[in-house]
Amino acid sequence: MSAVDVDAVILGGGPVGSTLAFLLNDMGVTNMVIDRDTEPYGLPRAIVMDDEIQRAFHDRGLGGWLQANTSPLERGDFVGEDGTVLLGADMPPLGMQGVPPVVCHYQPDLDAMLRAHCAAGGSQVRWGRTVQDMGDTGDGVDTVLDDGSKVRSRWFVGCDGASSWTRKRSGIVLEDLRFDQDWLVVDIEVNEGSTVELPLGVRQYCHAARPATYVKGHRRFRRWEFQVQPHEDAAELNTESGLWRLLAPWVTPADARLVRSAVYRFHAVVAPEMRRGNVFLAGDSAHQMPPFAGQGLNSGMRDAVNLAWKMAWVKRGIAGDRLFDTYGAERVPHVTSTVAHAADLGRLIDQLAGRESHGVDMDSGYGGKRPSPFIESGMVVPGDPRVGHQFWWRPEVSAALVADPASFVIVTNEPMDVATLAHGIPAVNVVDAEATGGSFALVLRPDRYVAAVASSADELARALGTLGASL
Repeated sequence: MSAVDVDAVILGGGPVGSTLAFLLNDMGVTNMVIDRDTEPYGLPRAIVMDDEIQRAFHDRGLGGWLQANTSPLERGDFVGEDGTVLLGADMPPLGMQGVPPVVCHYQPDLDAMLRAHCAAGGSQVRWGRTVQDMGDTGDGVDTVLDDGSKVRSRWFVGCDGASSWTRKRSGIVLEDLRFDQDWLVVDIEVNEGSTVELPLGVRQYCHAARPATYVKGHRRFRRWEFQVQPHEDAAELNTESGLWRLLAPWVTPADARLVRSAVYRFHAVVAPEMRRGNVFLAGDSAHQMPPFAGQGLNSGMRDAVNLAWKMAWVKRGIAGDRLFDTYGAERVPHVTSTVAHAADLGRLIDQLAGRESHGVDMDSGYGGKRPSPFIESGMVVPGDPRVGHQFWWRPEVSAALVADPASFVIVTNEPMDVATLAHGIPAVNVVDAEATGGSFALVLRPDRYVAAVASSADELARALGTLGASL
């Protein structure tokens, strides 16, 4: 192909684009991040991070920042009109990734850290710039910025949000999963020294007149989300007097200050494809969901983690472009399931409030037994129930991924020469008999998902051969 200025152009320097950039830096993939804003957005939007994304950050040296700038979420529940807990669960101190299952953060701080981290790691940054044009030439992508400068790259990734220019430019149309509700989101900061008592985690108030959500944020930040009713004027609600009327059952102006408020149309949409040629979508450009599961930003960061190691493999010549077919094959079903669950949580609030029965199972609620989404096809070898799910935290595995964040890890009960088995897949062997769960070997991807489980050396070789076919 023609000479390139960078391997990947990333449009959007929010948390998804910046995460992708620093992951690519760690794997030797050059990149440029373009964002119209010269500074990170200064108000909170996303508020929680799950243990899978925390672990990805910890393994890449950001654990100290997370420990200093996040607070564990201690509980999630649904309560009725009289305050009775209808369903819910306490959060354990540590989850399967060796960190709290969910933590709260203050997004402006997270955004600032990620922007600085990707720039310090080698990303070319173009803050205050927009893209005027972009064209996929088949062997690369030509991008023209608003200042007339031109960039040649191998790939272009749109991390440019819900109204994504990249998605529209590529002709990809979102599919509607049929959830549409107007909600008013209010962030406050509790005054230092205030004695107001509020719940410890996330709470869904299943009130017939107006369902509401509460989230205990990081430090003294707290969030409420109020469902706007069809007969109401959202603009009238979203005034200082209107906001304090809504907040009155919990806090008063003597307890806290208003940080921000906005009316959102909570909806559920997914792009049926996340790649066209050398152009990719990630984050809100590819999927949007109501916030009841706290998975909007986490899902976007999963996109980044999934895509980064695949770009590294293609750049290194380990794999050809065919590997990118697994990006959409893995992420679209996974995030579709996630979006559907988030929408069902919203329906369950209405249902438990006695407003409308949607036939949603109680197992969809916090603490329920609804199965988690997993990677069903792509670079996995089905057959064992562990395949496609995240591997639990083991320090030896993290150490191996720190050494080469684009490597597979083969966890076995005995040392072996993985080079003779790997079929072109970069892999290291970690001996941990306890972690194999009685199997001969587990094959872990760079994103910590279990790619295959083998009962013998021969079966391991066959599984790696199947995975190698994706290269």
